[in-house]
Amino acid sequence: MEIAVPLDAKKFIRSEINSSNRRKIVNLVEKAYKLVDEALKDVSFLNWSLGKKHEGYLDNIAVQFMLYEAAKLGELDLIPEIHPNVKKSSYHVELKTDKVVITVNRSKDKYSTARKAIYRSILRQENQCYFVLDEDDFGNIKEEPGYLELTHNHIDRKLDFVVLGVPDGRGKWYSSINLLTEPHLVTKSPEENIIGNQQLVKFKKFAQGAHDNGGKES
Repeated sequence: MEIAVPLDAKKFIRSEINSSNRRKIVNLVEKAYKLVDEALKDVSFLNWSLGKKHEGYLDNIAVQFMLYEAAKLGELDLIPEIHPNVKKSSYHVELKTDKVVITVNRSKDKYSTARKAIYRSILRQENQCYFVLDEDDFGNIKEEPGYLELTHNHIDRKLDFVVLGVPDGRGKWYSSINLLTEPHLVTKSPEENIIGNQQLVKFKKFAQGAHDNGGKES
């Protein structure tokens, strides 16, 4: 049996993560990088060369924090959850709809997915089967959520890409959308760039919780 019309992954991504959510995500990632910059200034033991070496790790925690907080406050129409990795040595954010699960990570470039992790492999295998169906399986699609990854990175602290896509399991994309190429919110005034002390405190607690209790409030 031949499949005349294969599944349109980009159409699936756009239908499940609507335009309102997609355009807000870019702005939240930009704010997350600013949050890290302020945190590195604010925390004395990070404000030197050693701290700069942890910048990439903090960037990823900050992006997860900003998206988690926005979803929790209803600014993003997504369900935020925090889950442990397989060894329960650290925690990560998952953003969900009825039909998709999204994890958030840095990657080296817009063509690459996040580095390998057991929990991401499990999510991909359990929730992505219909993207790689062969002709014998096409009639047996299960009603399971799809798995998407959101990746990001910068060049000299300027956002370079924010990609939302379906990973192929080999470090590349089956299909993806660079959200920077779509209409997105742009900060217009200096006031919108200000990171408040309360937000810094919440971020520090969340970053600590990434190893201790998953960022959950004690």
